[in-house]
Amino acid sequence: MQPLEKLRILDLTAGLAGRLASGLLADFGADVVRFETAGESATRAPRFVFTDHAKTVKHLTANGTPPADEFAGADVCFVDHPDQVPAGVHDRLIVVVTPPYTADRVPWEGGGESAELLHAYFGFAAVQASFSGRPVDHVYPYITVVQGVWAATCATAALLERETSGLGQTVEVNGVHAANVFLGFLYARDEGSPDPSRAIGPGGLNPLYTRYRAADGRWVFVGALGPKFARAALEATGSLHLLDDDRVGGRLDALWSNANHAWVREHFTEYFASKPATDWIAALEAADIPCTIVQGREEWFSGPQLAANGMIREIDHPELGRVRMPGLPVATVRERRTDPTVPVAAQGNGPLDGVRITSLGTFVAGPYAAALLAELGADVVKVEPPAGDPWRMVGFVYNRGTRSLAIDLSKDAGREAFDEVVRRSDVVVNNFRLGVMERLGYGFDRLASLNPRAISVGVTAYGESGPLAARPGYDTVLQAAAGIMTAQGGDGEPVVLSQPVNDHTTAVVGAFTMVLGLLDRARFGIVRQLSTSLAATSAFLQLDALTDYAGRPAPVTGGDDFTGPDALNHIHPTSDGFVRVQADPGRVDIDPATLASSLAGRTTDDAIAWCDSHQIAAVKVRTASEVCADTYLHEHGLLHRAVSASGTAYTQPGRFAKFSRTPQHPGFDAPGLGEHTQELLTEVGYTAERIQTLASDSVVATGLPLNLVFTPLYR
Repeated sequence: MQPLEKLRILDLTAGLAGRLASGLLADFGADVVRFETAGESATRAPRFVFTDHAKTVKHLTANGTPPADEFAGADVCFVDHPDQVPAGVHDRLIVVVTPPYTADRVPWEGGGESAELLHAYFGFAAVQASFSGRPVDHVYPYITVVQGVWAATCATAALLERETSGLGQTVEVNGVHAANVFLGFLYARDEGSPDPSRAIGPGGLNPLYTRYRAADGRWVFVGALGPKFARAALEATGSLHLLDDDRVGGRLDALWSNANHAWVREHFTEYFASKPATDWIAALEAADIPCTIVQGREEWFSGPQLAANGMIREIDHPELGRVRMPGLPVATVRERRTDPTVPVAAQGNGPLDGVRITSLGTFVAGPYAAALLAELGADVVKVEPPAGDPWRMVGFVYNRGTRSLAIDLSKDAGREAFDEVVRRSDVVVNNFRLGVMERLGYGFDRLASLNPRAISVGVTAYGESGPLAARPGYDTVLQAAAGIMTAQGGDGEPVVLSQPVNDHTTAVVGAFTMVLGLLDRARFGIVRQLSTSLAATSAFLQLDALTDYAGRPAPVTGGDDFTGPDALNHIHPTSDGFVRVQADPGRVDIDPATLASSLAGRTTDDAIAWCDSHQIAAVKVRTASEVCADTYLHEHGLLHRAVSASGTAYTQPGRFAKFSRTPQHPGFDAPGLGEHTQELLTEVGYTAERIQTLASDSVVATGLPLNLVFTPLYR
């Protein structure tokens, strides 16, 4: 039985975000009806073949609307604008609005959906490392994919809440919300900090977290992120002497400082050129360092790892014939039956009020997946060792709104206390390597003995099966393995994306996985062990390029300091910056030479005004500091100003979604290490004396609120 069976969904959207959101619900059993104009399918792009393949297609009426009776039996309706839903629909209907920017504003001419314009306007293009330091255009629609998955997550959360209230509501997941989810790490910064130079080459800043050309011409990616792997990489390459250099002074992080990264990279460039790629992979794997040979996207998609995890599927399309596309990024490992259970809302704080998520893991994808549900009102417990998550300061934004329990699960007393936390949890999510939960004593069967209602979600690097399943992996390791770097680099060098696109998207997929499991339990009494992975996301993110059929158009491929596929769809320089333009040949009769010459020498504001007057969509290419200074975003709660415990003013993302009937009010703060240990153990029945004993025995750690220390970019 599928989690969304017997639910009817209407799709009235035009863009990728809404169509992907409704398509995900179709893939998990919902009956999705898509309404479109006659002849629309004749111009279907590969991305829409992917999003719409499991939907029933019907035509709009002559006045451009669905027949009125279609709304009567619907549970969810996806729209680009609220006006698409007629007045007087039944009160159980959940309306999900996915506008390109916000529901009342789009800052470019025409107002159509555009990942490329959002990438430029929200700092993604400007932060990308490059040879020249100029902004870079990205070849995949990352931000709208994230918007689609996040919209599906929020829709499912609203369906879960409806199980208790019996009422629908309007949910808005707009392009700015998607920017906050996908790029919020950029906006978590102290006010007034400058934007760093990005003229550091397409390999990025960290010479231990990048790719090198081996003696046989193939590229090897070294994923030595964090002190453990960084030191291991220095040992494996005979490079520990670098720490003795006066410029480094024994500090690992000094190796990737602005002052040192170039000469350190030269050392490794020469070193890696001395052996073939397979020799380097053998040496790095022997030291258990995340690594891979850099591949093309087709090499990855045709390889054994994705096949072993069901990430390759083929369908017979009624118009296109045989179609090959990425599979679903969520998998069921095991399941059991229980009584249907709906969490009871406590305080009216978002659609997930009353849900308890217990999150084990470090760094990005797992903790961030849980924190995204804190944004929707869930009570999220971040479980970390007494020494803390090593990424908790750098990535504090990934832990916002959560409570920290610092506890040593290697000790009997720690596991005994943690058992009590599990007994009160709806979901236990982890991003450990495969098998670690079982070794800790919290595999699916043990969780069932503690709490038969507890849903288990694993977020791994490579999935549950296949030759790489046991290997460690980070975001950029999967960028390299999956062909994302070569797609961006084209005929040039592989490009290390300066934002963790796999991590952030996997976090959103992880959040969707958890609410899907919760709804399945509420409706059918099915408790699942679910899994997602960076590997699955790496294919899912490339859905536009990897959806293949006879006669499909060639996918976009980048190049050195890529600025767009053509002059009409391009980043153009102005006299005081850059402008990203997107001219629709169907609306605008203009040739590339005329466009380029018309923009040359103008200021950015003048260039945008000229584009507006000629019906050409255009935005300023903004840096992160310019985004953080946007008064509209602050006035509408889309960015948030705060002051740290030490008095430093800083900016961070605001809201990630808008719910009309169950607005969320969670805090924006990330927790200090062990800040809530005493509170949480008290809630499960421990006395103050018993907690003190655990602290004295170093089983738990207690702490104060987080005093933020801002760090420079690490890639």
